[in-house]
Amino acid sequence: MQRSFLRSSGSIFRRVLRPVVAPLALGLLAAGCTLHQSEPTPTAGTLDVYRYVAIGDGYTAGFSEGGLTATGQQYSFPNLLAQQFIRINPPATFTQGLLPAGTGTGYLTSQSSTGVGGKPLLYHTWLVRRGRALRGSYVVNAAACGGPDTTFLYSQAASSPLSQNLGVPGLGLAQVEVAGLGNTANQARYGSFNSYFERLLPANDNRTYLQAATDASSSATFFTFFMGFGDALPYILSGGECGTPPSSSILTGNAKKMLDRLAANGRQGVIALTPSIQNLPLLQLGGKNGVRGQLVEGLNPDSIYIRSAPGNVVRAIDAGDFVLPAGLDRLGAPENVTLPNGTTVSVRYGLSKRNPLVRRDVLDYFEFNRINTPLVTLNTELERLAKNVYKLPFVSLDDELFTQINRRISVNGVEYSSDIMRGNFYSLDLYSLTPRGNALLANTFIKAINGQYRANIPFIDPNTLPTTTRPQ
Repeated sequence: MQRSFLRSSGSIFRRVLRPVVAPLALGLLAAGCTLHQSEPTPTAGTLDVYRYVAIGDGYTAGFSEGGLTATGQQYSFPNLLAQQFIRINPPATFTQGLLPAGTGTGYLTSQSSTGVGGKPLLYHTWLVRRGRALRGSYVVNAAACGGPDTTFLYSQAASSPLSQNLGVPGLGLAQVEVAGLGNTANQARYGSFNSYFERLLPANDNRTYLQAATDASSSATFFTFFMGFGDALPYILSGGECGTPPSSSILTGNAKKMLDRLAANGRQGVIALTPSIQNLPLLQLGGKNGVRGQLVEGLNPDSIYIRSAPGNVVRAIDAGDFVLPAGLDRLGAPENVTLPNGTTVSVRYGLSKRNPLVRRDVLDYFEFNRINTPLVTLNTELERLAKNVYKLPFVSLDDELFTQINRRISVNGVEYSSDIMRGNFYSLDLYSLTPRGNALLANTFIKAINGQYRANIPFIDPNTLPTTTRPQ
């Protein structure tokens, strides 16, 4: 269902990179040397990347700007990794279930407009739908999440053999054993159908994602695993009004089932820990301190009122609450409110107890803890499994990348930050990455791989990549 929903040395960032054109079939630019010295010879060490399979959700798929496009897939971090793998093993191949060129499933674009007091609506976006690669659609009844909604079917990829990039936007770890998740026969059952998964499978295929990943990895020599956000995003984007956070035991249990298959017979790979959700602009911009920049000059953020769970009470905003983008854009706007005595008055949205921010516009501290706790537990278990069970490298994406982006970094004179308009890292949906962001993400994997397998895979110069996947 498609709802609008570097504690380390840091050398991969401080390194001054000289771009070189990589003569690869995948056709992007790559880099891997410092100025004033020759490029180190790419070497594999003990690494076997002849056949690589990528397992994950929207980040793995290349989801960006609120949609999936052929351009986004081209700049997905697994595809960028695969190009560098080919440099150490030229016979290696990597296939993706590409959408037709064009808009794919649609994409977000920004609107140049102003709100209350001339405040720019920096996060006011809309979905461009023209030219989408649609095969059909279904109207489904999802009463628990606001009533009827539309599920779209997208242009199908070649279903045999399965794509080596099995990234599926919207896929949760809690869903990996759901039979028929990619079968249109289940489209009417809310929560049990994913059209991004469906387009990668043969028609009427009832395989679970776990089964598909097992089949796709049967001949693989290397894998990446990056899952967790797919379980959190629907809940976050709806302000806790849509879906129920999975239990910690379901997330950790299903992660182990996936990794048992992927790491079977000593298969090499790398496991990513899920970044902290409060690091994402989606929440960071709406935290109590972040909201200060959204208010008309002179207003106190302590004067913001929200309707909160549990109990549906109206209270002042707390340090643990997060105002979501839709709420930020409306914050302070004058709205007509009918009082209990029948009188209609104009009250600024969110700045009075008489017109508080509604539940869907806020992820309050109770809801945040409900979704954050299982993700923290998942990361603890993934690190334990990587170290003690599978003896595989893991990537702490908070330490290695996302926290550093929030503090701002510079790569060869180009600044990267969490600023949506100028930061080069996050796309307009406030959580997925730009092509340059995906290059930095790929570099964190390369650093871990090089360290574990004594390889010398060149890093990617993100500055050679576009800043958006939107058609230009």
